[in-house]
Formats: sequence, C-alpha cells, structure tokens
Amino acid sequence: CCEWLRCCGAGEPRPRTVWLGHPEKRDQRYPRNVINNQKYNFFTFLPGVLFNQFKYFFNLYFLLLACSQFVPEMRLGALYTYWVPLGFVLAVTIIREAVEELRCYVRDKE
Repeated sequence: CCEWLRCCGAGEPRPRTVWLGHPEKRDQRYPRNVINNQKYNFFTFLPGVLFNQFKYFFNLYFLLLACSQFVPEMRLGALYTYWVPLGFVLAVTIIREAVEELRCYVRDKE
C-alpha cells in the first residue's frame, strides 16, 4: 500500500509520541523539522549561477563571441567591447542571485 515509505528505509509507519513539558521524555531519534528554500550553498553558488546563465542561447553566444576575439584573425574590435557587456550582465545576475539567496537564508533562519 505505501511503497514510497519503504524506499527511504522507514518500513511500516508508526505513531510518534510528542511529550510537551517533559524534556527528559523527549525522543531524539527523529529529525528536526527544518525548512530550507535555498538553491545553492557556499561552494555551488558561482558554478550554479554561471551554469544557469550560460544554458541560455544568447548568453552562451556572447561568451563564445567574446572568446573568439582572442584569435587575431577573428578580431573585429577591442576586447573590452565584448567582455564588458558580458561581464556587466553576469555581475548583475550574480548580485541578484546573491541577494535572493541571502533573503532565503534569513527567512529560513526565522
């Protein structure tokens, strides 16, 4: 009947007794009820944001176009005309995602 419970190793569901006002009788075997709405952690923030940005065609196109300017035969103008707009878009996106992650962190702590 409840196959989805067995996949986590829970076995058969059993009732849980919650003792109010008796901290010595509390059973510590159960995990805490914690809500986590964050998309990234400290180590996955920058790779995750960059991956999410470069999976869009135009961002990837402008990255490849900017990288192609390192080849002298393909250079059309100054390097900063390609890298500054791309860097600006990425910087704004990274700052926006960082603010959003900080807000989620603060909300989760509340």
